[in-house]
Amino acid sequence: SCDTDDSGCNGGWPTNAYEWIESYGGLVTEDDYPYTSSSGTTGTCSSSKEASPVITLTKYYQLSSESDMAAHAVSTGPIAIALDASEWNSYTGGVVTSCGTDVDHAVQIVGIDTGASTPYWKVRNSWGTSWGESGFIRLEYGTDMCALTTSPTYVDAAKAQTPRGGG
Repeated sequence: SCDTDDSGCNGGWPTNAYEWIESYGGLVTEDDYPYTSSSGTTGTCSSSKEASPVITLTKYYQLSSESDMAAHAVSTGPIAIALDASEWNSYTGGVVTSCGTDVDHAVQIVGIDTGASTPYWKVRNSWGTSWGESGFIRLEYGTDMCALTTSPTYVDAAKAQTPRGGG
């Protein structure tokens, strides 16, 4: 809601969010700054910097291929991606094997299963747990499904050292 380089619930790039987080000095807890966006409505930005960041972002990285993405997901953890979600409204389950390439949505890869009959990425969406498979979708692995290799990124983060205000 505070990143003015993007369009809130109408789209944006994870890298712009990372740059905003760096400029702000980190992220605060949801208790200190509650999530106010929902149902396609971008929440209101509070410019107050009273809350102390608890996590700082030190650097972000871009991955270059699905094999690099798989290695990172298995060894390290989630990956932010931008892709085409224009056909996802009716998704209720299964592995998606056909999708567009007009990038319009940011989500997070949280897992991979290359041993399944149709290998797939497990992706967490932001549309709530009543959508898809309890808020997740499975996308075919190895085919750049939905243009998921457009901008895969991950970050180095650390616990904030000193609360804002020096306390």
